[in-house]
Amino acid sequence: MFNPVRSRFSLAVGVLLAVAAMPTAAGPSLEDTLALSMSKGLRDRMFWNLSVVSTKTKTKSEEPRDMFQGGVVSIADLEAMRKDLAVSVGGNPSTGSLASVNPATLSAADKIKYWKAQAYGNTDTPFGAAGVTGIWALDLSLNKAYGYPTDQGYLGTPKGILAKAGDPSATAALSVGYYLNDDQNWAVEALVLGAPLRAKVYGAGVNEVGADNQLVGKELINTKMLPPMVKLGYYFGGRNWVVRPYLGVAAMYAIFFDTKTTGYFDDYQGGKTSVSIKNSFGVGPFVGLESGSVGSGWRVGFSVGKIKLKTEATLVTRNTMIRTGSAVLSDYNQDIQNAVDIGEDAARVANLNAGFTVFQNGFTTELIKDLAAYKKTQGGDGSLGTFVRKQKTELSNTIFMLNVGRSF
Repeated sequence: MFNPVRSRFSLAVGVLLAVAAMPTAAGPSLEDTLALSMSKGLRDRMFWNLSVVSTKTKTKSEEPRDMFQGGVVSIADLEAMRKDLAVSVGGNPSTGSLASVNPATLSAADKIKYWKAQAYGNTDTPFGAAGVTGIWALDLSLNKAYGYPTDQGYLGTPKGILAKAGDPSATAALSVGYYLNDDQNWAVEALVLGAPLRAKVYGAGVNEVGADNQLVGKELINTKMLPPMVKLGYYFGGRNWVVRPYLGVAAMYAIFFDTKTTGYFDDYQGGKTSVSIKNSFGVGPFVGLESGSVGSGWRVGFSVGKIKLKTEATLVTRNTMIRTGSAVLSDYNQDIQNAVDIGEDAARVANLNAGFTVFQNGFTTELIKDLAAYKKTQGGDGSLGTFVRKQKTELSNTIFMLNVGRSF
């Protein structure tokens, strides 16, 4: 696939290497032509470097923060849905009670609704015809796990989800520099062109049960980064030294773009998720060595630096749905997981009591589908909705640069 950034980089490198390789006896070179517009002193102070840049990254992230109220699934919404379902088959319009409804007189479609409403239940009817009901069990577990009052609990993002950045791919970069004094001790150098770094983000952290969460080691996000950087440093010794130590400081502005989530992460979140990563500025030290022994005007060098970047990712999940067996359910408190199991058991009992399969796809899947359908009647989009989360991360980058260059 054509990449304009890499193409421009390749063209620039090709021109520079062609200039460097031109024999002096071949007449005026491009370098000589350019030199006509600058004094010899200015020309001697300017240099360029072609570098290979590699980065090792350590990550320190916070847990994601839900930027919404009421959670992804709330007891209040579940109870409203259950009541609406019960009333639709003749249940009491005030309480949602099904006591006066004879399922034998209902149509096939309404029989399914009846037995679902029995299995879902609510805090007023914890023991329906299907046994212990799902909503009651979930409400009780939310109270026990998080202290929510009756009817006010909800499920948001599980606790303990962290991010770990993988090491970005190595890339090539072209820089232009200028010595600030005739002895070529002080120099400023700026990266002016380079192919983007590619980086991946993996899951990390321990869930509420105390085990690795379902994201650990999984590739969640991949992104690209352009790292414009300016270095100011001091080269020890004289300009004719064979090897010169280098000490400096660099400022970097990291630009993140083309950030995408993986299918696994989308499934975990419950819907297609888009991610934007805030650009970040960082400053840090560099040390290195430079050798001028390759040939007249040519030099090679190596430097290593450390720059910390603080950034924040914004994650937007759309068309959210949770299904029976979803990985995210395994990362909640054990009481929540027990409530989910009780719901699945209630579905099996409902299937037996009804004499036919009421829950085709499991309790959780049908519960969320019915909740999404109810929300649609209230102005929703047929899913649980769109949810926004933010997560702060500190990236500690060790940057390695191997370069070859020469004076203009």
